[in-house]
Amino acid sequence: MRSLLKFVVILFCVQTGEGHWLRSLIRRSALDSQCGLRSILLQVRDLGLGYDSDETILFKYCSGTCPRVRSNHDLTLTNLLLTGLLPNPLPGELWHSAPCCRPTHHEDMAFLDNSHRWHKVEKLSAAGCSCVG
Repeated sequence: MRSLLKFVVILFCVQTGEGHWLRSLIRRSALDSQCGLRSILLQVRDLGLGYDSDETILFKYCSGTCPRVRSNHDLTLTNLLLTGLLPNPLPGELWHSAPCCRPTHHEDMAFLDNSHRWHKVEKLSAAGCSCVG
């Protein structure tokens, strides 16, 4: 019953124009899903690179959605595929016509393993992201 009451109050606020906080919350959640740099704390051994280390690092990666803007290349490629002028992709081969959220540059990481040896892994963590493709 309490949830229903909260819902009715929210609807009333939106209807009377006092729901600006709700609209900003919705916009903020949409912005959070856009392509950008995210991070997670991980132990080095969880990276799957074969290092035996209990050290915790901040691993940064790219995630989120990219606007689907069809370029002239995309339109032409679609037309050529539909008209049969281009061969269909082989099984297991994919053609992507939507942009992907990818790293634009990377950072190196250094850490100490459990045998007290330093390791430097080049281009391990993302340092910037952009929609590519």
